Amino acid sequence: MNEASSEGSDTVRTVVVLGAGGYLGSVLCQFFHALPRHRVVAVSRGKLNHSFFHRHVTADVFADDWAAQVITDPPVVLINCAFDFKGIESRSRPDKFASFERNIGAVAASASARLINISSMSAFEGCRTDYGREKMLVEAQFNRFGGVNIRPGLIASWRRPGAAFQNLIAIATGSKIVPVLAARGSGFYCCDLEAVVLGIYALAGMKLNKPHTLSFCYRERIKLGSVLRLIESRHGARSIKVPVPWQIAFAMLRLKEALIGRSKVRADSVLDFAYPNPRPAGRGYFAAIVARFRGDLGNLSGAKATSGNFYFLEGQGFLESSDRGGTRKPLSADVVRALGRLADA
Repeated sequence: MNEASSEGSDTVRTVVVLGAGGYLGSVLCQFFHALPRHRVVAVSRGKLNHSFFHRHVTADVFADDWAAQVITDPPVVLINCAFDFKGIESRSRPDKFASFERNIGAVAASASARLINISSMSAFEGCRTDYGREKMLVEAQFNRFGGVNIRPGLIASWRRPGAAFQNLIAIATGSKIVPVLAARGSGFYCCDLEAVVLGIYALAGMKLNKPHTLSFCYRERIKLGSVLRLIESRHGARSIKVPVPWQIAFAMLRLKEALIGRSKVRADSVLDFAYPNPRPAGRGYFAAIVARFRGDLGNLSGAKATSGNFYFLEGQGFLESSDRGGTRKPLSADVVRALGRLADA
């Protein structure tokens, strides 16, 4: 990667957030909206439940034509956080993402455009799920136009949990007996919300010479039962955990989907749990961001890494080396303030 940027310090950067109504999309809108010299264009299918934007465009990111409404004077950063393919479900796979590709290409026509796609840890060569394979089709489009694909792990945040982490909190604290899916080789690669946002912010200011695929996660995978125990410790809860073979849950959900259709929890998700990404690609960038700014990130929550955040999954060597400090340049006050406000929405 080339970290050099041709933008002047007084340049106003337009950040277009696709899927601005989702968890990470709304977080990024809030973060960039709080920064000086940043203009946020939020794109979503419906009305937003926040006001962290300068302009709102109503469009289905994958089904509609929206590029003409977001193209502005350069520089522009486009960040795709859209993840719901409902609007194009009926389309055949070869041309399923044709409209989306046409829009991305129109934005990429500007020499200064920077394209960032928030993909999924479910997307990797050999993945078994439909969702993972469709995410890889989207990744291919960003690769074609020289963009960056980010595959985040389970985004953890005590201050502002997303739906996935909030569901785990509800499971861990809502019952005395908790069924726990069991699968050999399963587990979550995790990442802290503020570290993810900071990594995206840094990428938005880089001039990249070629496509990249990056994994935003810590080095060590953590089992579901261990995540639940961490949550229980944090909330002062305790439960009896009953292992449930993933094959049973998968078969029950497949039967349910065949009889009454898909629900919020899908058989595809259980399959993804049982056969996770074996080795996240391109993890070095995220590890470097966390190592460089760990002190700033830790201060945001006012908690030690081993109790408040998930940095311990980077390994004991990382904790020992990063505790020694260094002479690196700290984050700007504007960025620290913007990150600190993420829990206030």
